[in-house]
Amino acid sequence: MKMAKSFYLYSPYWHNFGGGERYMLYLAAAIAKMPDTQVTVLNEFPEITSDRLSAFFNIDLRRVRLRSIRNHSSDLREIVAGADFFIPQSNFHRVNASPKNYVQVLQVPYGRITPISVLVKMAAGKFRDAAKDILRSSLISNAKRNSRLTLSNSMFVRETLLRNFGLESTLLYAPVQDLLEKDIKKDQIILSVGRFFRGVYNNKRYDMLTQAFRMLSKSLPGWEYHLVGSVSSNRESQNFLTELQDANRGYPVFFHTNVSHKELKEFYNRATFYWHGAGYGVDEMKHPEATEHFGMSVLEAMTAGCIPIVVNKGGLKETVRHEENGFLWDTLDELSKYTFRAANSSPDWLEARSRKGREEYEKFSPDMFDRRVRDIFLPMFNMEKEDA
Repeated sequence: MKMAKSFYLYSPYWHNFGGGERYMLYLAAAIAKMPDTQVTVLNEFPEITSDRLSAFFNIDLRRVRLRSIRNHSSDLREIVAGADFFIPQSNFHRVNASPKNYVQVLQVPYGRITPISVLVKMAAGKFRDAAKDILRSSLISNAKRNSRLTLSNSMFVRETLLRNFGLESTLLYAPVQDLLEKDIKKDQIILSVGRFFRGVYNNKRYDMLTQAFRMLSKSLPGWEYHLVGSVSSNRESQNFLTELQDANRGYPVFFHTNVSHKELKEFYNRATFYWHGAGYGVDEMKHPEATEHFGMSVLEAMTAGCIPIVVNKGGLKETVRHEENGFLWDTLDELSKYTFRAANSSPDWLEARSRKGREEYEKFSPDMFDRRVRDIFLPMFNMEKEDA
């Protein structure tokens, strides 16, 4: 009897319900579709169930097992010891384990880390950031030494890791779903989607985007700005959301938190424009980690016919082509100018750009992702046979 290949996937961030978690679940589901595989997702949060993850991300996880673990260090080492494949995703914590094949997922385009850069942060009193940089350096060193394969989720991430650390990785773009609903008409809505939080990674810059809209709204009467995203229960995230709500009282700015996939899909289809600001004001050569690493939500908006008007940073430039299927901006003045111009354009002009945006979907569909996963992992199965 042929033995199934055992795959264990792990992330310490399941409670975030963000793009990185979606990527890992898509990867688990894609591997589970391959013949003779047994896929388990390891999870430290008992309240997060397979049904909850499946419903929120709209991903079929029926072939994927969700297993609770108590402590990520001791439990992981014991569970994945000798497993055929272990696939962890982490932003700075190295996971010590000894599977047959270690496959590291890196989704952050880390800036260059040197002993001097760490000392500079420590001298400035940024002890936590300095400690994380030490851990990030260890994570990357472990990937270079022990990983059979390292996966990156965009060309921007791949090139940044190679340039800054000499780390070779295999590109596996994140997949997106086709969210177009033909029976929903576009409204005078600008949309942004992403978690409400402050942080180094994927700060969506809602503070600056809402500021830009408050100024622009005088010139675009009748237009609304809707922000949709998950928000954690921690005090910092809740305070950030409250600050945004207070700053935008009296303006047509609306906040929607922890909505269902059905509600999110409706927002995408009703919106005419999609704003994205992660990386605004950042030098992407010095601090690439503070830009958008890929931009799954932007692509999903494009599948629903939204025209993206996004900051000219990071992985966003891989899918948005200026003036062809959307706009790339560097300043808030440019954001306002392009939005005003588009809002006053003809229906034919809008339709042409919307159609061009939807064409991107074929490159990033779940089917394309599944094929790419098979192309990556099946040869590794065959290599194991040859080694045996």
